[in-house]
Parts: sequence; structure tokens; C-alpha cells
Amino acid sequence: MTESEKSKAQLVIVTGLVVLYFIFKSKYPYFLMAAAAVGVLSLAIPVVGDLIVKGWYKIAEILGAINGKILLSIVFFVVLFPVAVVAKMSKKNPLGLKRDSGKSAFTDRNHKYGAKDLEQVW
Repeated sequence: MTESEKSKAQLVIVTGLVVLYFIFKSKYPYFLMAAAAVGVLSLAIPVVGDLIVKGWYKIAEILGAINGKILLSIVFFVVLFPVAVVAKMSKKNPLGLKRDSGKSAFTDRNHKYGAKDLEQVW
């Protein structure tokens, strides 16, 4: 990671803490003090700034792993599962996967191919 990227990450952390201060507007300025501490420590002691950035990226990695699983689970149970249940409850067999009492799954299609069948194959 270059020094420019580290500086950008530190600036993002400080800006985020300042924005949180303005969002929550508590009578104790903890977010503002944390933003000042991160900013001053990053400028005064570069090693501490590097550790703050490494910790920030580690937290982001953990949250990314957790959020991905949570969001995919929500999409599955809110969108895909109900669609699958509704499709299962219908009597149709659109893919022809269910057999009719011992018959073969093979279906005869007596179709004579012509020039029109080859115009738009895909």
C-alpha cells in the first residue's frame, strides 16, 4: 500500500467519524474526539497511522464477509424461496422432469426443419 493510499484511508476514517458526530449529535463529542485523535496520531506518528489503517482494513474485511452472507441469505429467503415455493405448488411441469407413471422421459418431436429454423439459432 502506498503512502497516498494510507493517507486517503486515514482521511476517510477521520471524515467518517466527523459525519457520525453530526448524525448522532450527542451532548458528548466522542466521535469528534476520536476523529481528532486519529488525525493527530496519523500525522504525528506514522507507525500508529499505519496500524490504524491496517486495523480499519481488517474490520472492513470481517464486515464484508459477514454482510455478504447476510445479504445473500436475505435475497434467498425473500426472493428466491417464495418463487420456488409458488413454482412447486403449480401443477405444471415446464422442464418435463417428472415422469408419467413409468413412461420414459424421452419425448418424440416430429418436426421437419426448414430454413426459418436456422435464421436465429440463439
